[in-house]
Amino acid sequence: MKKKLYLNFLWHMHQPYYKDDMSGHYSMPWVFLHGIKDYYDMAWYLSRHPGLKATFNLVPSLLLQLKDYESTDVDDRFLQTISKKVEELSNAEILYLMEFLFFSQKETMIDPIARYAQLYRKVGNANSASERVNVLGFDELLDLEVCFLLAWCGEYLRENSVLIQTLLIKQHFTHDEKLALLKELADFIARIVPFYKELQDSGQIEISTSPFYHPIMPLLVDVDNAIKANSQVLMPNNPLSFLDDAKEHIERSLSYYESIFDRKARGIWPSEGSVDEGSLELYIAQGIQWVCTDEAILLKSFPTVTDDLIYKRCRYKKKSGEIMISYRDRNLSDAIGFEYNRKDTKESVEDFIRQLRHIHESEKGSTQVNIILDGENAWEFYRNNGKDFFDALYCALDESEWISTQTMSGGVANKAVEEFVIETILPGSWINGDFALWIGLEEKNLAWELLYQAKRDFENCKTELKPNVAELIRNELMIAQGSDWFWWLGDTHYSVVKTEFDKLFRKHLKNAYLLMQIEVPPLIHTSLRQYESSSVHVLPKNVISIPVYGTHSSFFEWMGAGEINLEKMGGVMDSSTPYVKKLLYGNDSKMFNIALIGNFATLIANAHMQIQFNRKLYCDIAFNDIVSDTIMMVCGEEFVEISIPLNKMDKKQFDLKILLMRGEELLQSIPFHSSLSIDLLIRYPGHWFI
Repeated sequence: MKKKLYLNFLWHMHQPYYKDDMSGHYSMPWVFLHGIKDYYDMAWYLSRHPGLKATFNLVPSLLLQLKDYESTDVDDRFLQTISKKVEELSNAEILYLMEFLFFSQKETMIDPIARYAQLYRKVGNANSASERVNVLGFDELLDLEVCFLLAWCGEYLRENSVLIQTLLIKQHFTHDEKLALLKELADFIARIVPFYKELQDSGQIEISTSPFYHPIMPLLVDVDNAIKANSQVLMPNNPLSFLDDAKEHIERSLSYYESIFDRKARGIWPSEGSVDEGSLELYIAQGIQWVCTDEAILLKSFPTVTDDLIYKRCRYKKKSGEIMISYRDRNLSDAIGFEYNRKDTKESVEDFIRQLRHIHESEKGSTQVNIILDGENAWEFYRNNGKDFFDALYCALDESEWISTQTMSGGVANKAVEEFVIETILPGSWINGDFALWIGLEEKNLAWELLYQAKRDFENCKTELKPNVAELIRNELMIAQGSDWFWWLGDTHYSVVKTEFDKLFRKHLKNAYLLMQIEVPPLIHTSLRQYESSSVHVLPKNVISIPVYGTHSSFFEWMGAGEINLEKMGGVMDSSTPYVKKLLYGNDSKMFNIALIGNFATLIANAHMQIQFNRKLYCDIAFNDIVSDTIMMVCGEEFVEISIPLNKMDKKQFDLKILLMRGEELLQSIPFHSSLSIDLLIRYPGHWFI
């Protein structure tokens, strides 16, 4: 039999649980926004190529929320506010909207809509939501609301909705048009899950599930898994086993799945690809046939194995039973998630196929390659929401004679690929093979400690509670076990709405205590973000692209940049002349970008700046506008932007130092005592809005 490469796609669909079950209120609209942009589109892209197969992972807590958004009167703060006539909005409501209405990627979502781009430019120099409130009139605010909704509409809607096609070519909108659009979008969300079921029933896709509220299962089963995965991690105090809750997450997930899709789930994508032997035992006990995790877990569990073992079928076997484990190809999966959006579509697809061919030709027999990644967040960085990329990729796979796509369950049954058996495995997740993004920092550990205490208090009083009340409390605690609250705590990831995640986590704990009729512990009333490190250096969380037209247009361009707080580190030689207070930096695929924030009014005419890489002078430039083939600098009284072509730089990892000079006089050294280590090869798994 001629060897083949069997390609397994798994697209993971998940959002945090934004709903407060006690009030029915949604504090953030991300389920709605990704509902109109990504969930239907991702399945639709595949359906256009009926000869291909894939697996889609739908988290139960996401499905619950999508059901709510099928109605236009869902209790969502954003949707209720945007539904009002703009003339009737309070100043506080306008301020709230202005915090949201530019949560769109500039190049791929704002720029293609002429009116949106025009409004973006108009408010671009207002550096806060409060400043932006006074920039736009009521008619402009209405236009901005509609443009935002249109920007988040996926390609299916743009190609198939007459209303949306009509609005996309307009410049100005009415209140009635806005309400008609909101109604159309709610009706569209109601079509998402039935479409998935239709594709499942046709055999083109498999639908898998995850533990109900997306917890990091190994940390529920045994928190010591954090130490087993990373011996350097700092542990929370007074830990408690959540084993019973871990079982409940699985049981609820499987039951809910069957009620929606009329069949039993065969596979699970563990939250964040996190596995350990204890959670695998729970999956086996429920009859699950397969799970997936990252290649790092296999390679660290068995350091002597060769890398190509991830391309074979793996059977995890214990006395209690067995389960198949598929390992994601990290390079190929991350290339789709974080890299190909910056490249030409043809170049990206050719690179993907070229890497598959290398795997195929390197192996003696048939291979199985697992491409597993987030199915919703990456596409706003692609042109046309990823449609061009997927059409080209799926066409290339369709035409290939040596590549065959299959579902994950298809891979379990595919005896053409060699199988190996393991009996042990080390704990870890898809990120760095450990759990450091969910435990170990002070604020993350404090969140665990509050959760442990709430669980203890519940156990002490639950026999006195009515069964229905006890069930509500347990549900609140299970929601609070979700991975997202711990992910966003601390400075490991960036989002302008991080505060809301802190509030939501504590809200669920408050709900539990109110139901227990026990006084809420004081710490739960206090933001956990006060315990975040006040580091002078924050690493980049985003790709930073700066336009070349020569002005500082918007603070949005620098969202998620690396940051050095020079005031905290003593970065000013003469404290009475604090020229540079903060340095921001980041890069895209072409340019390394630097921003200096401070007071430059007295320097523009007579100062200059020396930029050093690895202690060698790269350039010495006057403190005014300059453009050359090696650097571009734009200077204002409070903001200096510098862009350097990457192809003019010798290395992608280097030490940076900037000297601010007046003649031979050193005014400021940035940083003060040392250099700044820069790694332009870093990837940005935390760069999405949500």
